[in-house]
Amino acid sequence: MKTIEYSLPKRRQRVFACVKSFLRIFIRKVRIVNLGEKLQDKCVYLCNHANKIGPLIYEMFFPVYSVKWGAFQMLGKYSERRAYLREVLYIRKNGRSKAYAGFKSFYEAYFSKFFYKGLKVLPTFTDMRLAKTIKKSVGLLKENIALMIFPEDSDKGYFDEPTGFFSGFTLVLENYFKKNGADVPVRCVYYHKKKRLMAVSESYYYRDFVKLGFDRYAVAEFMKDKTNELYRRIESGEFDRKRQKRIKTRPRV
Repeated sequence: MKTIEYSLPKRRQRVFACVKSFLRIFIRKVRIVNLGEKLQDKCVYLCNHANKIGPLIYEMFFPVYSVKWGAFQMLGKYSERRAYLREVLYIRKNGRSKAYAGFKSFYEAYFSKFFYKGLKVLPTFTDMRLAKTIKKSVGLLKENIALMIFPEDSDKGYFDEPTGFFSGFTLVLENYFKKNGADVPVRCVYYHKKKRLMAVSESYYYRDFVKLGFDRYAVAEFMKDKTNELYRRIESGEFDRKRQKRIKTRPRV
């Protein structure tokens, strides 16, 4: 199965920037709460997918330029893109009827190629071809270009708290360390649709996971729990503007 091959841009594309400017008329701005150090360019950001809207919202409002991992089917021929949208996204993951899925996928498949290229999507695979994705990802990080990965297991649908993370991202951390003798930070990001807020965790490092004796699956589980922790903190109102204002103005004892 052939997928689109193109040179990944090293900066934001001007044409797609116009599209994003138009979409901002209809999509309210997202507030960002950073719980760690300054957002880095050389970093792996693990994000919740927030159904199908997440990647676009991250591209529009996340302040760091990034290349994103995405399903290889969506970078294939029209028939492949349509089949993926219909069978996987709408029927399996969203529980939609065949009629609804067929209608939506029919026209969305026409525009998906443009959006995926605009989003700087790097195709990912479930077979040996994943090695190529890993190699390209390591190369991007070496050039100080951030990587954004959506590792949640959504086979049974999208949930506010992801039920599991696939461990493919750990191969990027492992290979980068082996080839460069240094760590690259990995951080969780959670986008809350209702509150229009993104929360970014502190940085974690591959070397620390090794010291703790974590294998790839343990790292994935750890980062999944940290992502869900961000969701719970957002839900609790910890990052609400009014609460933050009260904390700042509270007199010291």
